[in-house]
Amino acid sequence: MASTPHNSSEEKFRNRNELFRDFYHLKKCEITEEEQDSITPILNSVETYNERYEVLSEIAEGGEKIITLVHDHRLDRQVAMAHGLRTDSKEAREQFLREARLTANLAHPNIMPVHNMGLDPGGVPFFTMELVTGDSLKDIIKKLSEGDKTYRQSYPLETLLNIYLKICDAIAYAHSLNVLHLDIKPDNIRVGEFGEVFVCDWGLAKVMHVAEPERPQTPGALNGDILNDLTLSGIMKGTPGFMAPEQTVADGKTTPQTDLYALGSMLYMLLTYETPIRGESANEVLQNTREGKVEKLHLRGKDRKVPKGLAAVTMKALSFKAEDRYRSAPEQRQEISRYLSGYPTLAENAGLATTLSLLMKRHSRIAFLLVSFLLLLAGVMSVNLTLINKEKAIAEAEHAKANRHLELYRKEQQEVVLLNTDLRNALISTIKSPVFLNSHLTIKVLEIGISKDIEPKEYQVLMVKKGTLHFLKYEFNAANRCFNEAGDAPPIQHIEKICNLSEKYAKLKPNDRKPLTNQQLADLIDESGHTNIRTSLILYYMYLGQIRRDYGRSPNGHPLLTRAMLDKLNNIQSHDKSLELIQREKGYHLNLTNTKYKFYTLKIDASREENVLRPLNLYSLDISHSPIADISELAGIKLKELRMVGMDFPHKNLPSRLEKLGIEKLTIDADAYPAPTMNKIRKIIEVINEPKKP
Repeated sequence: MASTPHNSSEEKFRNRNELFRDFYHLKKCEITEEEQDSITPILNSVETYNERYEVLSEIAEGGEKIITLVHDHRLDRQVAMAHGLRTDSKEAREQFLREARLTANLAHPNIMPVHNMGLDPGGVPFFTMELVTGDSLKDIIKKLSEGDKTYRQSYPLETLLNIYLKICDAIAYAHSLNVLHLDIKPDNIRVGEFGEVFVCDWGLAKVMHVAEPERPQTPGALNGDILNDLTLSGIMKGTPGFMAPEQTVADGKTTPQTDLYALGSMLYMLLTYETPIRGESANEVLQNTREGKVEKLHLRGKDRKVPKGLAAVTMKALSFKAEDRYRSAPEQRQEISRYLSGYPTLAENAGLATTLSLLMKRHSRIAFLLVSFLLLLAGVMSVNLTLINKEKAIAEAEHAKANRHLELYRKEQQEVVLLNTDLRNALISTIKSPVFLNSHLTIKVLEIGISKDIEPKEYQVLMVKKGTLHFLKYEFNAANRCFNEAGDAPPIQHIEKICNLSEKYAKLKPNDRKPLTNQQLADLIDESGHTNIRTSLILYYMYLGQIRRDYGRSPNGHPLLTRAMLDKLNNIQSHDKSLELIQREKGYHLNLTNTKYKFYTLKIDASREENVLRPLNLYSLDISHSPIADISELAGIKLKELRMVGMDFPHKNLPSRLEKLGIEKLTIDADAYPAPTMNKIRKIIEVINEPKKP
């Protein structure tokens, strides 16, 4: 039976399917043993090498351990392996393994990572750690101190400070876990070729015990009872030159500030390439550390200028007392960050000048642009000023002829202005002056000033001044006219009594040329009542002028005027009482016994006083049993004889005050003053003691 086309296609598909199944069938795909090994190289290496580490070479050897370069077959990489040199006892091996476990639990980018620890086939403890190609910080500082150009280019101060910041980060992290390093020094800092920084050698580290609530120990937690080296208790641990003072004594209390001191020593070396404490031997260095003999930075590394801010941070970190250092590693780190950011450190207590200087450095680009702009502006202004000066010179040349013709006119105008200015100044001085001497001349000056074109307020002031001077000369009608022309001006209010008296006495004395009698002037003074100082001063000048006018005549009228002025000065009224003025052989004597007068001087201005009794030209005076409280009230009289019975003046400076008054003879109560005071008075003045009345 012939096959159909349909059956033929189905048979071809079946044959093709069988062909593909045979091609992909795994059981039929056979590979060799060599091909199998190439597929699992990592598994093969783990199965092949029984010994994980293969020693390649020695890297370094110290007092406690030897570091070798090994190949880790399991991870197929090179690492550094540390073996303890002192493994003769279990305690030594235990201490070595403590360092490994403690370091392994400090997981920080700047702390050397520990990968593994154990015992080698010989029973010697080991631990492996990161292999860092580069230098120790000690080697870098040594190269810098020797002046190596390559290292000085690679490690400027800013780079060294950034390395220092990473070290501070590592120590801050350790302190956060209550771990103290206690052996921080440049030899224990590794700096990689690509900027890696690792703090190594935690063999002397200590876990601080912190009181916390009891709770189950979590895996990875740092247990001080296990990790601390209990066998070294009471023994100094550390490196001389980097040990804090508290580390140099047995059983010294170590705190985070102990590590901060070592960080300060390291910063000192970065700035000066020398340790902060000197000594001929390790013992001398330790002794100097105990005594806090840290040498100032400016005395070290004289070829390098140490910035003031960093020097202050260093010396604070190296403080003898732990409480005077920084409180924490982050705080100490922040000071370095401040300096690198262009800000003053807190330790230096920067003044305004330093702060502004650092501000300019922080914004140096803006400052440069600002200075450039100012220079450009100055240049543009200079060019413009040059052009302006040229144009000005041309203009001045063109107007030179016209200016010469006007010069004479200008001079005349200036003289007129100066004359008016001088006159105005004279008028102002006249108005302000409280003195009324030369009133006739002053009135003429005022009349000239009033005739000028002046402001209304100034006119009123001048008229009041002129009216006052007329009043002073007893020209009451002229004074009354001036006061009326001044109107109700503020100056009038200050001498209202004078205005009222001028109006009254203008009617009593129509003729201004006729003088007042002593009685009339005394009545005028009495009628003025209670007045201000300016009015009292005017009345005093009238009193003074009246007495001078009567000079050479009989002084019988003087006591009346003097009584009126004393009443005015003391604000009392005693119209019915006259003073007793007696003419004696040596001169006039005034008797003021039992009067109520306490004051005799009138204050003219801040530095000048006038005595009301001075015009009487007295030779002697009796002020017995009067209320005068200060002997200085008699200043300006020039007395020769004084009687002051029944008085009680302060005796402290009494002798010198009497001497200044010019007193030659003094009548006083017997035993009125202490003996020392009386002895001093008798040395300079003739004293008459008047016995006390029973």
